[in-house]
Amino acid sequence: MKTTVLLVLLIALALAAAWFVFSRPSYPLTQDDAKKYFLEDLSSKYPNADVKEITEISPLTAQDGSPYYQLKARITNGLSTPCPERIHVYYDYPPKNFVAQPPEYITRGCKVCLNVDTCTLAFPEEAIIASHTYAGAEMVSQFVKDSSDAKAVASFDGTDTWTVVWHSASSGAGYTVELSKSQNKVLSVVAGQNQ
Repeated sequence: MKTTVLLVLLIALALAAAWFVFSRPSYPLTQDDAKKYFLEDLSSKYPNADVKEITEISPLTAQDGSPYYQLKARITNGLSTPCPERIHVYYDYPPKNFVAQPPEYITRGCKVCLNVDTCTLAFPEEAIIASHTYAGAEMVSQFVKDSSDAKAVASFDGTDTWTVVWHSASSGAGYTVELSKSQNKVLSVVAGQNQ
């Protein structure tokens, strides 16, 4: 009886040791491993997203001396629609034994500058939403309501101006809206034929 118990304990210890060794990623960890794992996870969690890209990656060292990477990604749904949703997702690789940071919504429900005191249009999704919701863009707002196929493309000039070009195949109309990145306002709205 004692030998059977001893044998069961030895097998249990061997299985626990094997699980510990094989469940942890092999070292040294590489940045490419972290990116690959993170992108696979993002693809499974956000399969229909228009954009899934890693925007930041930082090599760090845990308190116990083990290396890991901290990653940040952009997830965008409905990029060319009037109300794109942008989410920032944070991840540690290998995963830590604590609760992961929840996703940060940058745009949601056709609103920009969520949970911030000073609004700066930092991302194309914000510029698209602002181009038809800010004061001074009422013509564009009506265009978006009247044109179910209205699509937008935002570009940044590198200094302080976002340009958002709206078009609709069904109406043949379009608008170009210029916005100040830092002043939180519409600079100009120009109507035109399918731009």
